[in-house]
Amino acid sequence: MTALPSPLNKRALLKQIPLFEGLNWFELNRISRQASLVEFCKGDILCKQGDPADAFYVIVSGRVYSYALNPAGQKEEVDFLLRGMHFGVISTLTGESHSHTYEAINDSVVLKIEKTDFAELLKVTPRLAVALSQSLSRRIRSHVTHTKDSQESTIIAVYSPLKGSGSSTYAANIALSLKSQTRKKVLLLSLSSDARDPLTNLSDIIDDHDKIMNAIVKDKAPVDLLYVKFDSGTPALVNRISQFVSAPANDYNYVVVDLPNEMDDVVMKTLTQSDVVHLVAMSREKDLEMTRGVIDHLSEALKDKFQPDKVQIIISGVQEKFELSPEEIKKLLNYDIFLFLPHLKSGEFSPLRVHEGISLVTADPSSEYGFKIRRLARQISGSLVGLALGGGAALGIAHIGVIKVLEQENITVDVVVGSSMGALLASLWAAGYDGRGIEKCAREFEKKSAIMTKLYRPIVPMAGLVSGYGIVRWLRGKLRNQTFHHTRIPLKIVAYDLFHRQEIVIDQGDLVEAVRQSITIPGIIPPIMGEDKMVIDGGVLNPLPTNLLMEMGVKKIIAVNVLQSPQEVCWGREQKKEEFKKRARVPFFEHPWQYLSFRLGNLLVKPFTPNIPDIIVRTLQASEYVIAEESAKQADVIIHPDLRGIQWFELYEVDKLIKAGEQAALKHLPAIKELMKK
Repeated sequence: MTALPSPLNKRALLKQIPLFEGLNWFELNRISRQASLVEFCKGDILCKQGDPADAFYVIVSGRVYSYALNPAGQKEEVDFLLRGMHFGVISTLTGESHSHTYEAINDSVVLKIEKTDFAELLKVTPRLAVALSQSLSRRIRSHVTHTKDSQESTIIAVYSPLKGSGSSTYAANIALSLKSQTRKKVLLLSLSSDARDPLTNLSDIIDDHDKIMNAIVKDKAPVDLLYVKFDSGTPALVNRISQFVSAPANDYNYVVVDLPNEMDDVVMKTLTQSDVVHLVAMSREKDLEMTRGVIDHLSEALKDKFQPDKVQIIISGVQEKFELSPEEIKKLLNYDIFLFLPHLKSGEFSPLRVHEGISLVTADPSSEYGFKIRRLARQISGSLVGLALGGGAALGIAHIGVIKVLEQENITVDVVVGSSMGALLASLWAAGYDGRGIEKCAREFEKKSAIMTKLYRPIVPMAGLVSGYGIVRWLRGKLRNQTFHHTRIPLKIVAYDLFHRQEIVIDQGDLVEAVRQSITIPGIIPPIMGEDKMVIDGGVLNPLPTNLLMEMGVKKIIAVNVLQSPQEVCWGREQKKEEFKKRARVPFFEHPWQYLSFRLGNLLVKPFTPNIPDIIVRTLQASEYVIAEESAKQADVIIHPDLRGIQWFELYEVDKLIKAGEQAALKHLPAIKELMKK
């Protein structure tokens, strides 16, 4: 916290703040003599919950957020204060302690009037008292109606130390996608360090909020534009850049800052003042070393305020092929990669002239690049759609029907997670198969004999009935050597470590190996033994992994639970009994073949009923259903296909299973579409 020097014209600043705009020269002069301007750095605490009332505060520049801590230490009642907003009125007048903590989001300048001076000012400045009374009334009304006076604004800085990395193309397209996906106000702010550019000079507008806002170009593009140039040799700009980048926060939900490639103090200060930093890199060793250097400089500048999840690495799609593998890139950077952009091919982009001398390179929405940028925009805005596919052995084939309906209705899914059979089908979908393609895969088991020829490879039944080799061979034929990096949409798969009794979340490496771990049904397929691990079916602990979506910050969750309830199991058993009685009543002379085949089949099956695998799976599914029902409470839309009468091993009932999935999805389609609008 630093008191600003007295030469600053406090009276001129007061005139720009709505609370004081109705006051005359004498009143403004009186307030300016009693007030002090204080500078807070990013992360500084202005005042703390429970501290004695000390002063009245007004935000002159920058951004502040307030919160109250509950007994568990969690933040509640979070609100955002932007330029011109104030706090501390009630505590100052009543003498009560501060009810909230106020923290600077970025470097901020705050007007502070001490408690005793504030009380005196209200007595001699009636118009200020009236303005505060009106402001408090609006705040109370907002609280009662559950609406906020302010909006949360996110500043995203896009930077690359490499020319030709495509960082400006990326910045433009993420801004355009934020606009199209959220329908909120977005500003693309471009800074140039080239003095020859015919742009507004930053030094001419940085000290005047109105000039900054008037320099914004509107109605020329889907997003508003602010293009300025600066002289990196002007030291005063560094201390005022926070004031500049936060100035539009009152009017825009998202500000995307496109920075020049040349690193200097202004660029570094802008990076440290942003909420999120996207560092665009290319997959060359030398380029990655430069990017790592930027990360280190940011870490050094921000110190304990450095948050790795807020400094995100984007691997550019400029190169047609990556020179290094994802694993090699991560190892060289010693940092997680946030996003790999696909190559933006010739014909998949076009220039959009938006103003004199200003053009944006826009990606074709149907391109893979455009698809990934739109999904990222939904992630930034907290509007990701996640799909959780639960386990259930053969019952999981119903997921295919759900997927087909989602595709037919153009419901975009951004993330998919799966357990057991849900993991298998999720992997096929994420790898690029559409609903029809997955259905074709499932129809390979329409004949009962196909299970024996494609999947069954008998083993000595010590740890399982069949080996996993046949399943792996079948999966390898579908997924080849694809990894999680190659998936069309992000995918997470769950398995279970029996030794440590804990969930395993798999989101990297070979897809086939990941699915193999998740579908290792106890008693049917031998567990996978690793170093101090015994991995079995993920459905044992987490048959419907909605928790993974919650942990990823997904706000819109669709869950598909294919496990049968106790009532459905009982109904199915009664149905089987009726079918058995009906077939038993068939007379020999009318249908001799049916008569003999029924009795012969019954004779062969009876010695093996009940059998150990069937008992194990039924027992597991009974407990899994209870767990899945609890997990389903985290979903916004729960799809539960009617699978009564179908057994866990009946892979050949493809038609019934897919149809049930389609019917259940169509039933919930209005709810899904309503969820998409939120």
